[in-house]
Amino acid sequence: MILVRSLLKLLFFHIPRTLFHIAGIFRVVRRGRRAFRKALKKEGLPEEVVDVLTEEFFVDVDWKGIIFRREKS
Repeated sequence: MILVRSLLKLLFFHIPRTLFHIAGIFRVVRRGRRAFRKALKKEGLPEEVVDVLTEEFFVDVDWKGIIFRREKS
């Protein structure tokens, strides 16, 4: 009974909570990128410069590689 309860708790509580946290991280990163682009445009920079600066200063992380990486033995 304890095993079943633990599995249900994992399935219905811990896994969804972790997925919502990951989704929140993605949302914050994307919101920051959009705000940075908007601020650059508001300053009157040309679109080409905005594109270059956004790509240079945006932290591009391989999330799938980090989350699903396998340890090599």
